[in-house]
Amino acid sequence: MMNPYVRPGIDDRPDYDKALSPEDKASVQRLAVDPKQQAPEASADQPGAQAARLAADGTTTVAAASTVDAAVPDYASSFLDMRDPMVSADGHRPSAIEVSRLKWGFAVGSFLITAPWAALNLVAIPDHIARIAGFDTDADWLAIPGMGPGQSMFTLVRDLPLLVVIGALFSIFLSPLVSAFSDRTRVPLGRRTPWLIGGGILSALIALIVGAIGNLAGVIFFWILLQFTYAALIVPLAAALSERVPDKFRDVIERWNAIGVIAGQAAGGVIGGLSIAFGAREPFTCAAVLFAISGIATVLVWPKEPSSTSQPRVPLDGMAFASLKPLPREDRYRPFRKLFWSRTFMTSAISMTAVFLWYVVRFSVYGSEPMFTSAPLTLPSGLLIAMLALASLAGTLLASYSAGAITDKFAEGFGPWWRDSRAAVVCACALYAVGLAVGLAIVAIGGEKSLMIFSFITGLASGLYDVFIQPLVVDALPDPHDSGRDLGTYALARPLGLIIGALGGELAIAVGSQITGSFSFTAVFPGAIACVAIAALFLRK
Repeated sequence: MMNPYVRPGIDDRPDYDKALSPEDKASVQRLAVDPKQQAPEASADQPGAQAARLAADGTTTVAAASTVDAAVPDYASSFLDMRDPMVSADGHRPSAIEVSRLKWGFAVGSFLITAPWAALNLVAIPDHIARIAGFDTDADWLAIPGMGPGQSMFTLVRDLPLLVVIGALFSIFLSPLVSAFSDRTRVPLGRRTPWLIGGGILSALIALIVGAIGNLAGVIFFWILLQFTYAALIVPLAAALSERVPDKFRDVIERWNAIGVIAGQAAGGVIGGLSIAFGAREPFTCAAVLFAISGIATVLVWPKEPSSTSQPRVPLDGMAFASLKPLPREDRYRPFRKLFWSRTFMTSAISMTAVFLWYVVRFSVYGSEPMFTSAPLTLPSGLLIAMLALASLAGTLLASYSAGAITDKFAEGFGPWWRDSRAAVVCACALYAVGLAVGLAIVAIGGEKSLMIFSFITGLASGLYDVFIQPLVVDALPDPHDSGRDLGTYALARPLGLIIGALGGELAIAVGSQITGSFSFTAVFPGAIACVAIAALFLRK
């Protein structure tokens, strides 16, 4: 009987797992190691890291949590070459248990980081600024001798936007700085773990200090420090998602990360609203506790991060701030630039009402409530803030889970052109303007619990805006090979929108007071409607 044909170099090749001894295998492994290791790609250049950062700061959170496909182009993805998509960028193949731990680690981390930040911005900081200005937010201003609704109110309108604008300006420069330092961290604990733990503990300490300071200058100084420590939490978390999660599981874990952000935003409003009734410093204490455990809990749930001591040293250069450069005036950047400004003014509309929401509720809704009980007026005001946060959560979740179905239905009725069209984004802007008009009418007429309708509509509309505009942004990226830098520039829409919203709210209140002859914080509603209209205008081709 003839022997089967043996293909040279194929069938006669030995099984090296059986033929080589453990010593031989170790020698081969040493030969396979490149003595000149290349430095890992900077997180500022990674599209995945920038997409995670956009979801973390609220810019594309609902889009990331929804089922609508708007993937960011990533030419470093393993799906485009022969690499194993089950292996992460740091070379580790996570087991099924480790993938589950990554999923819950990012969800828990984003929740615990977002919740205290939302509590500070919605309730704690505005109330603290009011108390520094001499207002006892527990008492009815009618019961304070010589204090009227307009007396010294302009102090609040001046001081709070000043704090918000300074914090937003510093965050623009501190986020890329933290990103560059985190990329260059060479310690046994890894590149991201020390920043998460240290950022959480320092954020907790600074939050307590801010709540204890009784002058505006001190609050501003420590608020700037808090911008740095908060960036030390969100920036490494976003970078870790790109590095530690294999491409195979990236979409699922990004969705859980976004869900944690959405839940954290609502929880922050509830925690801040409920805790303010027990004392002015209680929201700061609650925020400090959450900050302190945020980084530690994330690291404990995660699989252990590999050491970064063998990572090559990379000098710090100006490329870390490349995303801060203005967009070129070339024609190919024009669609992306218009979408950037649309996102900026939509963010300013959201920020205009969010920055002054505590003052609207406390002074416009409950400002003239008679005090029939000894309970402080921060109690009903805080309860209303908590209910508004839950109503906004309901609208956001509805947008997240229904955006795909809404797009499909409208595409069936109006044709395929509707899908990924600017008309859908304009409709979302119109719905948000309707929600603002409803909020203005409710505050003017009365019925504070009905403000939940305003919060639900605006939560739904802002969520639909996030989902509908995301595919347009991806299609408008000028250079898909440099999408990481372009998304870093797009992330600037949030701090710029926050600055415009704070200053625009201050201007709207001043102009509204001059027109009506009486002071009221409700002027932020028509001001926000104007910003939404500008955002819609930038959507024109």
